[in-house]
Amino acid sequence: MASVCNDAGCCRRILFVDPDGCRKTIRLGKLSKRDAESIKLRVESLLSSAMTGNAMDRDLSVRVANMKPWLREKLERAELLEPLEPVAPKLSLSLDGFLTDFMARNGATKKPATRVVWLQVMAMLRLYMPKGISLDAVTTGRAKLFLTKLKERGLASATVHKRVGLARQFFQDAVDWELIGRNPFAGVKTQTSSIKSNVEVPRETIDLVLEKCDTAWAAVVGLCRFGGLRCPSEVLSLRWGDIDWENDRMAVPEPKVEHHEGRGVRAVPLFPELRPLLEAAWNKATEGTVYPSPESYVVNKPAYREAAMTEAGWGNSNLRTQFLKVLERAKVTPWARLFHSMRASRQTELERQFPLHVVCAWLGNTEAIAKRHYLLVSDDDFAKATHPPVVLEPEDAAHNAAQSGLKAAHKAAQQGTRKLSQGNEEPPSNAGRSEVSTVFSGVPKAEDTGLEPAAPYGVPQFQ
Repeated sequence: MASVCNDAGCCRRILFVDPDGCRKTIRLGKLSKRDAESIKLRVESLLSSAMTGNAMDRDLSVRVANMKPWLREKLERAELLEPLEPVAPKLSLSLDGFLTDFMARNGATKKPATRVVWLQVMAMLRLYMPKGISLDAVTTGRAKLFLTKLKERGLASATVHKRVGLARQFFQDAVDWELIGRNPFAGVKTQTSSIKSNVEVPRETIDLVLEKCDTAWAAVVGLCRFGGLRCPSEVLSLRWGDIDWENDRMAVPEPKVEHHEGRGVRAVPLFPELRPLLEAAWNKATEGTVYPSPESYVVNKPAYREAAMTEAGWGNSNLRTQFLKVLERAKVTPWARLFHSMRASRQTELERQFPLHVVCAWLGNTEAIAKRHYLLVSDDDFAKATHPPVVLEPEDAAHNAAQSGLKAAHKAAQQGTRKLSQGNEEPPSNAGRSEVSTVFSGVPKAEDTGLEPAAPYGVPQFQ
């Protein structure tokens, strides 16, 4: 019913005909002849059971139950065995074992940087919780003690908030699996700083910096400050093929959020401040006769890209070190969060000109994140507050306009009189009639009766 064939390199395969008359092959790879013959006997027993419709005998059932996973997978593909139902993972009830299970179940789908942070929090839980403690023995009191230990380490409030939040996430997973009845970290409250760590980077400062940059570094600074790109991941990922010169747009890769549905690339305008910097980089790249490929990177610094691609995902490489040297040459004092502050400054600028949802779509963040971390209070805001523009009431505006018109008319009349007295120009047909006379056209003319004005009509004249 089945036969063993030998292939090159001591590889074995089993040939057989299934109950439907189809010829099938099971490739065993490198295997001894004795083991191949043993597998062939099992294949024949399974074929016999399938043809007769009888259940497997006890000996065959035991062999199938103890079968190696790789062999069972091959027999399932050959339709000799039914696929096993997926079995829920057996989770440990100890804290240490559960954290190991959590990483095994969820770590594969996360970014390397996320896994690194998870491992840091798990290491602290193992350090500050009693050794060998079970999940249900972790109380809210122990969770609050964990918070105290983190604060004693001198960590920033934002770091403490993040790590307690991750611990809460781990224990919530245990609640979902019904390993514990409640989340001990649910009652642990933390506070994160409301002070934004980004600062405004004025354009005047960027102008000084650009004077000391080569074309590659000018592109880096321009993409951060005027394009609002994340650095280094988006800046170093942008290629020449991503730039649409005719339509003034860029298709910016988003390595940070590419794992989210619908994300990975976003459209960003080719802003007027950014375009000349990229054109200079293009002209530098096209020196000679060979044009760069669309797959070539805009920032032609392979060493930066290789250093940034770490096992934990995108890193800072040595961009900060090199940028500090540029700032030193430009005699500019370094600001906090060199690259992130430039991105935040750009978002603050754009938000004054465009709706927030439009700016967030261009910079690739949400309105909540923009308000909490990006939008800054600048010196211009203080200047506008201390020197507000004068807003006139409608009556005041009309009065000022009339006064301005009268002054302009009076000035024009004076200029006309001066020109006539000098005899430089011939008077027009309406000489002597200015805008002033037009304004007062409804007033009766005074008679030429001397120095004193004529009495108004109806007043008696005394001799």
